[in-house]
Amino acid sequence: MKRNEGHAVYIVTLKQAPEVHYIGDDLKLESDDGIRHGGGAYGTLNKFNKPRREAEKLSRRQEVANVVLDFSVRTATTHTPKFLGLPLGAWVEEGGPELAGEGIVIGFVDTGIDPTHPSFSDDISEHVFPILEHFSGICEVTSDFPSGSCNRKLIGACHFSASAITRGIFNASQDYASPFDGDGHGSLSESYNPRNAGPASIRRGNHGILSLFFGHPFGSASGMAPRSHISVYKALYKSFGGFAADVVAAIDQVHMLINLLSMKSMNI
Repeated sequence: MKRNEGHAVYIVTLKQAPEVHYIGDDLKLESDDGIRHGGGAYGTLNKFNKPRREAEKLSRRQEVANVVLDFSVRTATTHTPKFLGLPLGAWVEEGGPELAGEGIVIGFVDTGIDPTHPSFSDDISEHVFPILEHFSGICEVTSDFPSGSCNRKLIGACHFSASAITRGIFNASQDYASPFDGDGHGSLSESYNPRNAGPASIRRGNHGILSLFFGHPFGSASGMAPRSHISVYKALYKSFGGFAADVVAAIDQVHMLINLLSMKSMNI
């Protein structure tokens, strides 16, 4: 859907939950006020695709907390377990890296994930990952993120691209309309070749995974909480970065399903 002349995407925060909302990337459902409502736990974060004068008018309404013009965002990165002192600190207290983070669900808003990477496998540890009864997230299935991509380690995955599609810049063949990581940032950095590990691996990937740089081994990598479960919320993309409205939609969907949220984008 191409962006209309004179229109812009705004992020609207309501003081209370709306009576209508949507789930996913479908932007067709609107209420009488023209707001396209987000379907998170509270439903107070929404998208609004109207001219600036309409946005200013909407911002003065009693039920609206604020209206912010959508803006682009960029990816950022993180550090290592050794830098944080985990091998002699928190991991010891948790019973070692094989148990650190057990029972915790960590969600991240990033460029997606490569489900074939061993950092996200559930069958390489001698300790079987449990099935979490309290997690009710979804695992999106597409041609490049097929059924079976999720497991007991990677327990949720979905993508958000409505704002990018509205602007007419989303390239499904390059950016993947799925949770699959076409950038490499979400799965460590592009330097891990040929199979990207990504910030997801840095923070909660399995312990003792071989790291490669252009095919050469560079020791073993480990997540900060190797035993934790992962839920992916893709809102950042290789060709254009991302937009705050999609990041907000991801956060609105995720925050009641997980224990911790990691968000790797600039400007937010």
